[in-house]
Amino acid sequence: MRATLRNRDILELLDVIGELSVPEACARLSLSPATARRTFAKLAAAGLAEKVWGGLMRRNPASAPGNDMVPCSLRDKWNAEAKDAIARQAALLVEDGDVVAIDGGTTTLRLSSYLANRPIRILTNSILIAHRIEQLRNGPKSAEVFLTGGFVYPGSGLLVGPQAAANLRDYHSRWAFLSVGGLDPQGATNTNQLVVESERAMIEQTENAVLLADHSKWDHRDMIRQCTWSEIFCLITDRKPDGWMPPIAAENIVIAPLANP
Repeated sequence: MRATLRNRDILELLDVIGELSVPEACARLSLSPATARRTFAKLAAAGLAEKVWGGLMRRNPASAPGNDMVPCSLRDKWNAEAKDAIARQAALLVEDGDVVAIDGGTTTLRLSSYLANRPIRILTNSILIAHRIEQLRNGPKSAEVFLTGGFVYPGSGLLVGPQAAANLRDYHSRWAFLSVGGLDPQGATNTNQLVVESERAMIEQTENAVLLADHSKWDHRDMIRQCTWSEIFCLITDRKPDGWMPPIAAENIVIAPLANP
């Protein structure tokens, strides 16, 4: 990653979360510890950020810590290789003719590349996913896309609210691929009530609910319970958690191989 892009990404991330540690910068932006520390020092020396114990803090952040949804354009860069591997593995479950529900998210967005030209039907609450599939379609046997109505949640491209949830409950799917905010011993959590309502509707109306989450989601709990482990068919991730894994989760976990391990 070029230094200018790396600086921009770190500053954008600081604008959202307020403070960033070296390990978190490494995990979210795929940096080495040495590169993260060196970049932190340059940003602090330039007066663009302030060094704190173990990390960096943005000067006059544009948004306060605790925002419940980081902009999609920034989240898409975090653990990009792992997200693509997870999406590629998830696409292997789908057979021609299936009806597939896809929740909005940066990992689920990557499913578009693997499903756009399959003879399937896709139901989604994500404007970004619908648009990406339309861009990638190249023939009459490509995927058909059904987009819910609803309120466009700022910065996410997600359609949420009562209309979105009601639309989702009108359809039955064989597979539902869902993003998550965090994974804990009880199951999955997320940050926003409106988002979770749509995700719950997808889970209720599918034969097989599949969670897609990279290793950064392990041992993290957001505000709202999205689902329990017993409600899902499997979790597709890139790495097992360190130190803990509920037995029911261990029985239903798929590790996606990276393209270039």
